[in-house]
Amino acid sequence: MTYTFKLSRRLARLRAPLWAATFLTVVGCSSSDTFGPGSSDTPGDAPSTNHPALATSFAGGIPIGLFAQPTEDLGSRYNGAMRTIQPDALLGELAAIKSRGGRIVLMMAGSQPNYLNADGTFSLSKWKERIDRFRGIDFSSYVKDGTIVAHYLIDEPYDPANYAGEPVPGATIDEMARYSKSIWPGMLTAVRSEPYLIKWSGTYQYLDAAWAQYAARKGDPYDYVDKNVAAAKQMGLGLIVGLNLTMGGNPNNTGMSASEVESYGNALLSSSYPCAFLSWQYDGRYLSGSGIGSAMDKLRQKAQNRATASCKDGSATDGPPPPSDPPPPPSEPPPPPAPSSLPFGLALAPATASNWSSSVYKATPSELPTRLSQAGNRQVRLIVMLAGMARVKNADGTFSLTKWKSEVDRYRTMSLGTAISNRTFYLHYLVDQPNCASCWGGRAIPWSTVDEMARYSKSIWPGLATVARAAPSDLAKATFQWAYLDAGWAQYNTRMGDIRTYVSNEVAHAKSEGLGLVAGLNVQDASGVHTAPMTASQIKAFGTVLASHPYVCALAGWKYDAAYLSQTGIRAAFDAVASVARSRTAGSCKAS
Repeated sequence: MTYTFKLSRRLARLRAPLWAATFLTVVGCSSSDTFGPGSSDTPGDAPSTNHPALATSFAGGIPIGLFAQPTEDLGSRYNGAMRTIQPDALLGELAAIKSRGGRIVLMMAGSQPNYLNADGTFSLSKWKERIDRFRGIDFSSYVKDGTIVAHYLIDEPYDPANYAGEPVPGATIDEMARYSKSIWPGMLTAVRSEPYLIKWSGTYQYLDAAWAQYAARKGDPYDYVDKNVAAAKQMGLGLIVGLNLTMGGNPNNTGMSASEVESYGNALLSSSYPCAFLSWQYDGRYLSGSGIGSAMDKLRQKAQNRATASCKDGSATDGPPPPSDPPPPPSEPPPPPAPSSLPFGLALAPATASNWSSSVYKATPSELPTRLSQAGNRQVRLIVMLAGMARVKNADGTFSLTKWKSEVDRYRTMSLGTAISNRTFYLHYLVDQPNCASCWGGRAIPWSTVDEMARYSKSIWPGLATVARAAPSDLAKATFQWAYLDAGWAQYNTRMGDIRTYVSNEVAHAKSEGLGLVAGLNVQDASGVHTAPMTASQIKAFGTVLASHPYVCALAGWKYDAAYLSQTGIRAAFDAVASVARSRTAGSCKAS
């Protein structure tokens, strides 16, 4: 098949709509910092449907949205969110949220394990340490203009199951609110609890708002909101409301139907007292279900037509007063533009590896946000495998697409959007050697399955390029046109013959298939598996050829080994290749 024919088919495919496009941007979360309201709630996935092209302002009324609402989905349907954002990402995310007319309740402390004692009870001192991470960051303008609705102190403090049998008492909750206000006096404070569940013998002096999250098992929704409004007023608190969308339907622990969403939401919005409507949680499969989007659109319209209410006492307001002085400039400069030079590095290199601009990284949910942050600070681009081989196999060693998707789903609610857009998260490494039958229980992964993996990735992160470690000459054996896979991966060892001939052949196949090309160099096994590693002169010669080819979009060596790198001349050889890579512009890893 000719290059022209395959290219025209790929262009036609790219013009087609992405029917399940989603783009996740919950910034700075990890498994140690992701947030879930209560032990019965679990993270979900995140589609994106509303991407306003221009900056907008808040449309009025009260904010409506979801827990872990991606920034890119703030717009015509949602204009609110509950967000957990890490300190190093805070200013950039707030600026993006404001530009889309969004308003958020901000969680700073993260998930409960970060502030528990060894026995599982709540630790006020550890909680304060989590809050102290944000000291010195000037985000006061976002408090003044209403982008930050309130500081979300803690989840369900009344529930003994969350804190080893010892609920967090009201006096401690108010101390948490006091501590927040001692740092940010103008920022309101909130906890996720129905007001009557945190009632105590004292009076809250610093806590501003409670939070009522409705599920069908809680009875009539009108009675529910009336009861919570009355309790909030009696306690001098404002009130946030929301729905347990994914586990609050009838029967219990099922997702709400579209009719339930609309009916229950209308009930909560029938009161003028609540200051925000934020629901649990952002889940792509659920939100794309029949009628759910339409129901949400109706609730958005109703929330927008409401008078703005204060989260301090529910009083009607025209919104936060404008600041008396112009907002100060951001304390941090915007991130530099993504570098355009060829990414080069070694697989499994530590974050601190010097002189190299890339690495192949096998991710875990707990470590990925930190690794992306470190890479972004160093302008390093990562080729990331989200689903390791050992975790995606059936009992007989064959590949399981279901398990692979389940592994990828662990990352749906993470804040990957910024890292993808600035190309820190450079490529999604879908699978290793899919055509190696012995690697997969005697059965190679079908090419159609590989393209389905790429499609699934793009249904979550449309802007993220996909790659499988299979040479374009092998990918060309597929009997169909690649629709979603973006790049092949050609890893050279000396058994493959002359390196210039090898790379020219793989580039020709990549172009014919409309694919980008990642080049690899097997420095650990110079002539194939279990052979001697490459010498310094081989690394420099072979690496220079690969790094110099204008079609190559990334160059990765297998693999990082500190003892090997300490041998005479080896690191200098890698640095020489890195210098060549820095001197040229990378080819495109995106499908052409």
